[in-house]
Amino acid sequence: MEMTLLLLACIAGGYTFVPVNSRLDPESQEVIIQDCMPRIVISDGLKKIAPDSPATHIRQRSLCGEDTLVYLIYTSGSDGIPKGVVAKQKQVLFCANAINKRLCHGRDDRILCCLPISFDYGMYQVFLAFLSGAVLYLDSGYVVQKIPHLIKNWGISELPTIPTAANLLIRAGMLNQDTQSTLRRITFTGEVLSESLIRQLKKILPNVQIIPMYGLTECKRVAVMPPGRDDKVLSGSCGLPLDGVTVWLENEDPVTGIGELVVEGDNVMEGYWGAANQNSEVFSLDPITGKRIIRTGDLFSIDQEGFLYFRGRKNGIIKIRGYRVSNIWLENRLQNFTGVLETAVIGIPDVLSGEKAAIFVSVISDVTENAVRAELKSLPNYLWDSKIFIFHEPLPRNQNGKINRNQLRRMTEG
Repeated sequence: MEMTLLLLACIAGGYTFVPVNSRLDPESQEVIIQDCMPRIVISDGLKKIAPDSPATHIRQRSLCGEDTLVYLIYTSGSDGIPKGVVAKQKQVLFCANAINKRLCHGRDDRILCCLPISFDYGMYQVFLAFLSGAVLYLDSGYVVQKIPHLIKNWGISELPTIPTAANLLIRAGMLNQDTQSTLRRITFTGEVLSESLIRQLKKILPNVQIIPMYGLTECKRVAVMPPGRDDKVLSGSCGLPLDGVTVWLENEDPVTGIGELVVEGDNVMEGYWGAANQNSEVFSLDPITGKRIIRTGDLFSIDQEGFLYFRGRKNGIIKIRGYRVSNIWLENRLQNFTGVLETAVIGIPDVLSGEKAAIFVSVISDVTENAVRAELKSLPNYLWDSKIFIFHEPLPRNQNGKINRNQLRRMTEG
């Protein structure tokens, strides 16, 4: 509630909002603070930065025009370094209105948000409710078992969540049609939504619409499944592009039809804060329409009706329980573990987490898997159950002398 009120106060007062999850480690928090140089940091208390701070770019605005900077959300790219995604009012309004239109939100909707406001999926529930007239209910999502009670007690009609939370509820036997009688739809993003999870949910909640979605912090929402298309949901699609959003594939494989997804539209954010070089690699402008374009780094196929199907990630980013983990960052951290000579990390499908990290380490002779797993405790807890492969020889390489990640991936499938 406090975070939501601060968000609304910043919008009303003319300040740019930079949400940070309180569970983020202090080192990463400090990196974000040094990068965006805020006037005020609000944590357990209120910290004012000196008046001579160079952060003169954050000013109170007298007019809320479409180019007003609303928020920065920090996300880690392929290098693992947090980068602030810049969102202006025109992008926020476009995304929120387009999502509301696709989901047919109205005043009779009651949305339960148990997601952190520092997660753009959570933040946008605030925007969606305010712009559609829906009622928004806020609660901490760290105790997943509370969700069924909240749905029943508050007459919730829509639950935005991630696959990990849904899997936990199913395994605990806490979802059934009786206690979810008011629920009309469950929306998903942030992780891969598996076919097995979809089928379990449809069996338990046959009258509830399952709505997969796809997007990035850099382009908020790209695709949302239209209501009533269970055939596409069960086939693994994440939906149709939003109205006003154009997508295509680059470097499409002629056999598989898989290529990198490119997105053009007003949902594409301005870029990364103070990172011109990285912006030029990811963002561009269409010379004819003037609209922004982003190369997502994600691999997709598109069927004849235009429905999108996620097929993998080009840049090595792994999404574990909604957290984005750079394989490069993790490999660098593992390299500092005792007795580790060489490392490689890939993402593999996981029923509970969407994905998990498969860690391959070449070690000196007396280092065991248990020893490596013990050192994992120094990293965030969503990495603790990573799958570990120990080598007492160099990791396999291809003909170019690079680590053969395709061979490593085949090892995880055996």
